[in-house]
Amino acid sequence: MSQFRRSVAVVATIAAVVAVPATASAKTSFVSKNSVAAVQTNVANAATATKRLQRYVRLGDTARAQRQLKLARSQSAAASRTARRLANAADTQTESAAAAQALTIAGSQYDSLLETLTALVDDGPAQTPIAGAIQPTIAGKAQIIAFLTNLLDEVPASAQPILASIIASLGTGDADEVVNLDNALNTGGLGSVTGIVTQCLAMATAAIEAAMQIIQGILPMLPVDVQGPLGGILSQVTGIVGSIVPAVLDMVTGLIDGVLGGLLGGGDSATPGTGSGDGVGGLLGGLFGSGSGAGGIGGGIIGTVMNLVSSVLGGLLG
Repeated sequence: MSQFRRSVAVVATIAAVVAVPATASAKTSFVSKNSVAAVQTNVANAATATKRLQRYVRLGDTARAQRQLKLARSQSAAASRTARRLANAADTQTESAAAAQALTIAGSQYDSLLETLTALVDDGPAQTPIAGAIQPTIAGKAQIIAFLTNLLDEVPASAQPILASIIASLGTGDADEVVNLDNALNTGGLGSVTGIVTQCLAMATAAIEAAMQIIQGILPMLPVDVQGPLGGILSQVTGIVGSIVPAVLDMVTGLIDGVLGGLLGGGDSATPGTGSGDGVGGLLGGLFGSGSGAGGIGGGIIGTVMNLVSSVLGGLLG
């Protein structure tokens, strides 16, 4: 569940608000700090509600599960609204960087919520409201990815490769939601929400394909050492995502996650919250001055990833 780990790491590693250069105005500093802090607060509340939602579903407590679902959705939406307002109002590179940070935090919460909802939809308690919340969550995450993409030309040039990598990681870090929805449909126990879940599966798959197309468009802005592996993956799968079975799509997006995590200082074995053990978390550290960014990528890892692209995807997709 790399998406969930990424969202936890993003929240944990952003304990301080975005650093504002000394040349920025006091007004800019105040607005940026308060806006990002508000997003952090909303996301922390949403994350707590998401965990409680899981617990109450396991306990079969439908009423409490519904309350926590409503809270998780409202707090996630509030974080997104604040982050998008910050992006719309950004006039300087400093403000754009603050907006990118806020959007990344909000997007990671949507990522976590989406994975949770799709994992719970076939569990029984609060099944109908959970199923109904999936499509808006997919749309909310896609909206944040679009805002981040629009900010690429507005942040400092040195930060563009890292922001592009965050976009790629949020968009195609894994396909857990697709696998979860497909598994739920295969159980045959969805009852009245079967049609909704079928629509959700189609929408989730389409969102991954759209994200892959975005990545193709920003490929030259990604770190140089990432461009080759990602280009190799995307050239084989873009345009046919909808025809790939969920298990294979999960493997494809897992390769993408490996490229972004392994080549940019991430990896599932490291401790969440350090900024180095996670795709988005590590990238965010580089974007906002607490990490090493995109440097230090080893050629041996590149060769390994390219071999995976050739052997795994070649065998699966013919």
